[in-house]
Amino acid sequence: MKILYWDTFAGISGDMALGSLIALGADPEKIIEQLHSIGLNEFRLDVRSRQVQGIQATDIDVVLLNELQLESDHSHEHEHEHEHEHEHEHEHEHKHEHEHSHEHDHSHKHDHSHNHNRFLPDIQKMILSGSLSDRSQKNALRVFDVLAEAEAKVHGTTLDKVHFHEVGAVDSLVDIVGTCIALDLLDIEEIRVSTLPWSKGFVQCAHGTLPLPAPATLMLLRGFKFRESGITGELITPTGASLMKALAQQSNFPEMVIQNVGYGSGKNDYGIPSLLRGVIGEV
Repeated sequence: MKILYWDTFAGISGDMALGSLIALGADPEKIIEQLHSIGLNEFRLDVRSRQVQGIQATDIDVVLLNELQLESDHSHEHEHEHEHEHEHEHEHEHKHEHEHSHEHDHSHKHDHSHNHNRFLPDIQKMILSGSLSDRSQKNALRVFDVLAEAEAKVHGTTLDKVHFHEVGAVDSLVDIVGTCIALDLLDIEEIRVSTLPWSKGFVQCAHGTLPLPAPATLMLLRGFKFRESGITGELITPTGASLMKALAQQSNFPEMVIQNVGYGSGKNDYGIPSLLRGVIGEV
């Protein structure tokens, strides 16, 4: 049996999770192709390697494109043979706009507000509409189910009335569904996670200023063991928490033969490496 162990010494977010799986060998082109099949087309997945305190990691950015940008990209492909060089520079410009993406579950550029207005049935319909494998579909649906349950309890509403704000945005959808696709591509049969780091502070979101860990995050992680990190700032996002709640169990490092190790990069600097370490092993 193939097991993935997420070492969450610096927390976990959706982009860190997906980055760790790409670092472990999941093909980003196949992930993008399957995301397109469910109607997620208005993005470009920027995947690059970078060093975090001397450790080589995979960093991802979900670059959102409006219709004008899509038309511009199309025209540049025909007008400039050196388009790839310009596109690379353009992605770096967007990279700075998304430096907060470890916290992007809570904040996002408002000019894409039409991507935030999604309810659970909308997302379920998307997931079932494409060419995802049965396992990818099942896992993605489970992640959004547990997230909806947590949001409903926090906000005192029902599942059908839960309004996904930030987590309904394209970048978070790419992170969550993309992670489920990557897990299937790597044929992961079980996920285990380490003890989680507790942090403090506040975060801005659609509902205003909220304490950390964010209420939905904490609701999701009932039953998980934490340790004090001494860090002020968001280490675990609702996206990261929902992935763990739906797909993983917490344990010590399992007795297994290690096959591969990969690191997904976060965007914050709290004095420790902003990394999620993924270890694949065989039991």
